Amino acid sequence: MADKTIALRLDKDLYDRIAEDASRDNRSINNYIVTKLSEAVPTNNLEQRQIVGSIVKGDKINMANDLIEVKGIYYRYDLLANDAVNGTRNYQVIKANGNILTIQEIK
Repeated sequence: MADKTIALRLDKDLYDRIAEDASRDNRSINNYIVTKLSEAVPTNNLEQRQIVGSIVKGDKINMANDLIEVKGIYYRYDLLANDAVNGTRNYQVIKANGNILTIQEIK
């Protein structure tokens, strides 16, 4: 993918905070800004299109290995309420971040 160059105006205080954080992470200011923007702007990947919103039975969640099976694919998961998984309840995928899904019990 080709890079796109833009001019970006920042006030001095914001620039100084970014420069300090970038230096602490041993990265360039450009790399730091690109990384932060990439984390903040959602991508339209497979998980976003086909997994988010899915309903999963509790028996498809393996608490011992922190894995959940959704449409035949295993993902790591975070349970929104940090409760124990109830194998008899249903859960909905509400967010996908890479191979980690955030799920919520349907009440």
